Amino acid sequence: MKLSLLTYNLGREMTLDELISVVQASGIDGIEFRAEADHKHGVELERTAAEREEIKNKLEDAGIAPASVATGCKFDSLDDAQRQAEIDRAKEFTDLAADIGCKRIRVFGNAFPQGADKQEVINNVGTALREIAGHSAARGVEVNLEMHGDFYWWEYALDAVEVADHPGVGIVYNCDERETNFGPISGFVDPVIDRIRHVHMHDLESGYPYKALLGMLKHAGYTGFMSLECSPSEEAPRVIAIYAAYWREMVENA
Repeated sequence: MKLSLLTYNLGREMTLDELISVVQASGIDGIEFRAEADHKHGVELERTAAEREEIKNKLEDAGIAPASVATGCKFDSLDDAQRQAEIDRAKEFTDLAADIGCKRIRVFGNAFPQGADKQEVINNVGTALREIAGHSAARGVEVNLEMHGDFYWWEYALDAVEVADHPGVGIVYNCDERETNFGPISGFVDPVIDRIRHVHMHDLESGYPYKALLGMLKHAGYTGFMSLECSPSEEAPRVIAIYAAYWREMVENA
């Protein structure tokens, strides 16, 4: 397993150079760039070809992997034109990811509109995922659906991925505390574990059973990234270093 920093919260005010310096100092393997959220790293669709090449070279020179581009694209609208606009933007993000040497993007389901037929929404999400992956596969970029919003429930996320029926589509496991209301988190992890391509963690001391999750991932042979998505802090570099050390200890003892 590899550790990455999601820029949401702790890294949002850091430039790319600052992020690289902080993750190197903390022994973190990669950076997951949250796009479309006014973060200072600059990994956005507006970057020119030359700027994308510069981002890629900086990361390569530093030995830091671009773990993912976390988009805000979502496919829950019942309006075909709105949904297609989201699909088209996600395709652009897969091109951005490829240009900076990144192998995955994150997208959302995300919610069931009031009065909507749930299966229709799930089918729409799955169809969108398939179309995006069909575009991105040639460039080696996968599309990962985060278990977020209403799609935190594993059956909805898994159903959408199965509708997509594409090897370039996977799941971002989101470590949602709502899972713990239904017993051991194995009830959420086990059904989707073969589809997990990325993991989002939150405050590691929150009480969520991270050690249990790490044990299940280790047993399954998971070798992908786990991103820190922790609460904001005025001492972000220090907090990042502490969380990184704590994560390594948990992995070792899981």
